[in-house]
Amino acid sequence: MLLPLVAAATLAGACWGLVLPGLVNRYAVDWPDGSPRPPWRRGCAHCGAARAGWRRSSGACAACGRRPTPGPWITVPLAAGVCAAMAAAVGATPVLPAFLLLAAAAVPLALVDLKVLRLPDPLVGTALVGGVLLLVVASVVERDAGALLRAGLAALACGIGYATLAILPGSQLGFGDVKLAAVLGLYLGWLGWFAVVAGVLLAPLLNLPLVISLVIAGRAGRKTAVPYGPAMLAAAIAATVLAVLR
Repeated sequence: MLLPLVAAATLAGACWGLVLPGLVNRYAVDWPDGSPRPPWRRGCAHCGAARAGWRRSSGACAACGRRPTPGPWITVPLAAGVCAAMAAAVGATPVLPAFLLLAAAAVPLALVDLKVLRLPDPLVGTALVGGVLLLVVASVVERDAGALLRAGLAALACGIGYATLAILPGSQLGFGDVKLAAVLGLYLGWLGWFAVVAGVLLAPLLNLPLVISLVIAGRAGRKTAVPYGPAMLAAAIAATVLAVLR
């Protein structure tokens, strides 16, 4: 039963990965003049040209000729792998749709944050609203209101905890990280407090390789802002697997 489920999730993740280059390009907009623009504004991530000007035949920008990055050779296996891991961990349970939604949102969120240090509100909001609705359905099906209450408390605790860290002097956490922490707390809280603690503790450990690689490459220093969202998302996925295997 588990093998067909994982295969279906892998296929669905691969199909989702085909869409992701354009989606990431839409939100990872680095505007040439450096001025802040809404991340949901349609435009080329390289030159800011409107999406309407893209060449549909090649997918390249009509203004600068560059294609959206990362390409499907990155997004397809990444999305397929994350969805497969989530399906294998959660299994055929009523809560699986919620965790597949988290997996689907995690990939573009991580890629956008790596590109432009931004966690777009529409993607975070989709994971939050969709997660609440799907977890409510799962709690009704399983008749487990306690898990839903624990998920809400974990979301509140993670949000407050990260907000406290974000306002400390010298903190490099942004409020995008705070909102993401609340969302991840919601999902992990459903699994139990072990998953919540594991997700919080694993995030800085998983962020170390990225920080070290950026320092070695000369692209980061002691005061350079480094994306923390990818580590938070990877830690949440790892905590999900650990909580189920525990």
